[in-house]
Amino acid sequence: MPEKFWKRHPYLRGARIDHPRESFLPRYSLAMAHPVVQQHYRELVRNLLREVPQLGFIHVWTNDSGSGFEFVTSLYAGRNGGPYLIREWKSDDEIARKAAENVLTYYRLLRDEAREVNPEFRVICDLGPFYAERKYIAPGLGNGLDAGAFGSFEGAESAEERKMLKKAGSLIHNKLDAGSNNVLGVPFPYLLYEQLRAAAQSGVTHLLINSTPRSLAPYDINGEIVRAFQQSADFDLETLLRESAHRWVGVLHSPDLVDLWKLSDIAVRSYPNDIPYSTFAFPWFRLWVRPFVPNIEAIPEPERGYYERCLLATFNNPARVDLNNDMLWDFLTVDEAGKKMEIIDRDVLTPLDQALTKMDALLQQSNLSAAAKVVFRDLQDRLRAARCFYGTMRNMVAWTESVHGFMAAGAEAEKNRFRLLCRAMVESELDNARSLLRLWSESTIDWMPVSRSQESLHIYDEHFGDHLRHKIALMEQHIDDEPYIDPDFMWRMR
Repeated sequence: MPEKFWKRHPYLRGARIDHPRESFLPRYSLAMAHPVVQQHYRELVRNLLREVPQLGFIHVWTNDSGSGFEFVTSLYAGRNGGPYLIREWKSDDEIARKAAENVLTYYRLLRDEAREVNPEFRVICDLGPFYAERKYIAPGLGNGLDAGAFGSFEGAESAEERKMLKKAGSLIHNKLDAGSNNVLGVPFPYLLYEQLRAAAQSGVTHLLINSTPRSLAPYDINGEIVRAFQQSADFDLETLLRESAHRWVGVLHSPDLVDLWKLSDIAVRSYPNDIPYSTFAFPWFRLWVRPFVPNIEAIPEPERGYYERCLLATFNNPARVDLNNDMLWDFLTVDEAGKKMEIIDRDVLTPLDQALTKMDALLQQSNLSAAAKVVFRDLQDRLRAARCFYGTMRNMVAWTESVHGFMAAGAEAEKNRFRLLCRAMVESELDNARSLLRLWSESTIDWMPVSRSQESLHIYDEHFGDHLRHKIALMEQHIDDEPYIDPDFMWRMR
């Protein structure tokens, strides 16, 4: 809540939750133990269920800073909170018990209020960051309070926790790591089928999975596979693909659609899974709209304001000028970055380019029905968007290889080699940004999340095209700058 709220209602102040790398000011959550705060959340759930009475569950993604729960061990500022939960000078175990009770109060409140509308409503509760508290939270789940698997049940704790949850009557929802929602409706049917089969064969009964609503991706083959799997895990994948393609584009061109799905699947499954910023952090660091130039700091601060306004970084966080660093985190070595770039070029972009070439030829055929054209053009724009997404990620690791390689090089020949790599990276991302701008200007389908209200660090808005134009102009202007990163950026004073 903003500071002006605490000036009016200081007694509702709960845990301090700010991250030292992302805020220089103290930030606080509400004190869940206070009845007024509990009433606030009841009203929130009532309003939500009034809008969507058929809502069946809510997933509470408990992540950074203990998700704001008072006195839990993973709060960035350390265990802290308001005056209502526990007195000072108690033992670690007593604090953990009280913190766990407070967490369970919140979960039960959500469930009970929602069940006034939908008696079958469930709350999926991630236990990952509750290091000291989870052994007291787990027995209190059940009766519609289920366990999510973020930071899940690994190692020695696994068997004991699972036993505890089973005894409490809590279901366990494993998270299926399949794709991301940065580009909507990209098909990877074979990979998804394999992951679903593997999960079922390992005994998993409930999954949390990224999905794209039919309203945004009406010809989403991934959704067809999830639906079929829910009905029977023994369905034949090739039959489902063939029948879905036949239904959408007709018998003549159904093999073409399946071939395009295969090429897209190859690209998605080939993307290295350990490249930073590839999932929910992708919009945080504004990679689609910030300029990839040899020396980011050579661009004056006012000219970087269009994307830094929503960049997840304090003024002295090297993430502002270094795509490979977030304060105390260095992500990839120069060699690692170069190898990942080669993998993306060979195994990700190549099949996507093949799919887009095939698509262009298909759309020129005179025997293509109007209905089939709609389906193929829908997929074409999603594959164009995927090509731009993976192209940007390719150029991000290319930036790391070339700029960090230049900074570390001693011999002049080595510096020249990395400088040439850097220019090639800028040219590649310029082409990529122009393609993205054309897609943004031409497409009528929903291929990326866009806010109807305003831009935030999580999502772009209607100014995305303007941001791309700024990016392109700045990259053209600074393409020949010498590669540089200030090694002391973190120690700056405002």
